[in-house]
This record gives sequence, structure tokens and C-alpha cells, in this order.
Amino acid sequence: MTLSIPRPRNRSLDPEEVLAVNQAYDLACQTLQNIGQLEVDREIIARRILQAAEGGERDADKLCARAIHGLTAFDYRQHGT
Repeated sequence: MTLSIPRPRNRSLDPEEVLAVNQAYDLACQTLQNIGQLEVDREIIARRILQAAEGGERDADKLCARAIHGLTAFDYRQHGT
């Protein structure tokens, strides 16, 4: 899976950043699937990863952890609405 969220700034990611962001997104999605949390809004995960990357983080595991940590009930998709 690859991340395709519009960049909020006029700055592009370098190849190392792209790799870390994509790895973090894949890891976050896999982690959520493994713990049975399939209904998390993946756009929220993507935004959190990008925010952490913009803050200078380049480690995929840390980007993933920042994306998942602190998820709330509001971060889950609402079905039927």
C-alpha cells in the first residue's frame, strides 16, 4: 500500500522520507489489522505519519507508533452515517 495524501505545504519529500513514510503506513495498517482494529480511518493514520515526518522523524517504527498512539473512538469509521 502506498500513501497518497496531498501535501499541506509546498515541500516534497526526499526519497528517504518517502520510504520511511510508506513503510510506517504499511506497518501501521498491518499492526491495526493484527490487533483486530480494521475500522480505523486510514486517512487519520496517514496524516499523523506525515505530521511526524514533517517534524523531522525518519524512523518508520517511530512514525508508526506516533500514528497509532492516542487513537480515540472518533478515529474509527462510522458505518451507516
